[in-house]
Amino acid sequence: MPDETNELYSRNSIKLEYPESIEEGPSVMEHALEIERHADSKFDVIISNTGVTSKNRLVSAFTPENFPEERLSKKMTNGSEDRISAYINANSRQIISIDLKEKESARINMLVIGSAHLPFQVLVNCAPGSKLSLFEYYCSAKDDRYYTAPLHEFSIARDSNVEFSMINNKTSGSNFMGFSKAKVFSGASLSANHVYIGSSTTKVKCDFYAAEEKSSIYAKEIVVGSANQRFDLNTFITNANPNTYAKLESGAVLDGSSLCMLKGYAKVEKLAKGAKSRIEEHGILLSESAHIDALPDMAIDYGEGVSATHSAATAPIDKDALFYIMSRGIDGSESKRLFVGAFMSKYLSGMTNALARELATSLLLTKAETGIFGELPKISMKDVWTVEV
Repeated sequence: MPDETNELYSRNSIKLEYPESIEEGPSVMEHALEIERHADSKFDVIISNTGVTSKNRLVSAFTPENFPEERLSKKMTNGSEDRISAYINANSRQIISIDLKEKESARINMLVIGSAHLPFQVLVNCAPGSKLSLFEYYCSAKDDRYYTAPLHEFSIARDSNVEFSMINNKTSGSNFMGFSKAKVFSGASLSANHVYIGSSTTKVKCDFYAAEEKSSIYAKEIVVGSANQRFDLNTFITNANPNTYAKLESGAVLDGSSLCMLKGYAKVEKLAKGAKSRIEEHGILLSESAHIDALPDMAIDYGEGVSATHSAATAPIDKDALFYIMSRGIDGSESKRLFVGAFMSKYLSGMTNALARELATSLLLTKAETGIFGELPKISMKDVWTVEV
């Protein structure tokens, strides 16, 4: 991964501790049911340190000891990728397998909550022509001081489509680290939509690979930080073959003394004639002590017919735009809310899952306005609209 091999990325990187003791904690099912009541929605799968509860026939849960050997041999990660994947592979409590048959469709909503360190794996296999919407909501029981560490693998076969949406809204004091890898085959697509609001420290690495001709990747990630939160996002997109498409859009809205590093890296391999690759990183600073490092990078091994660009921009909130909104009779705080809401809307446009979109909208706006996170606010779509791009 570029975080280890790119000198600039390695220098601008958050260093994590890796807990050695993976202990059992008390059950959090009562708290999980409370989250469901507050969100007015049921989750198909609940993952906690005490086990996995699933109401979906496509979801199977195993301990590492009883995971099928034939499925294990097909894993894409083995711990050699970096320290995060090594830690999760070595310490996972649970391995969740999601397998879709040819032309099968599914929508799966997961709730992840724990009362102890929680490394686990989600392995997804989509047969040709299948369609999956997977949403994961990460939250905390009270007084959370633990690491949640998911590892995801997606094998997305010919002409299949996956939408993977994730929200981290864990409380202050908790930590979040993750590793995701996807291989997208001929004519297939991956839409990844990641929202980072919670935890004191977040470090995530993604490796999305457009493996065969006419495969596509569209990744969006949005951070809203406050107080002393720290975020380190490293996303690697690859065009490996002709006529592939890969795009990463990263955004951050920071207040207080929060810090965010956006490290998008794109690679166009030597066989990728006609490939399209793009990285965009943008940020808004709501305070003078907040800081964003936008560090896009790109390597192009094949130039003929290739379209490859990257851009980055961060700045304080646009005073001229606020003045224009206020000139329409809207007060200062509401003008700021509208401006920030419009900025964040872009990063929600890939979410077709209604629960994911409504939760993300409400959480993002509440966090940007109040700095509070780790709790569920009143669910509202006010002041945020999404536009398909």
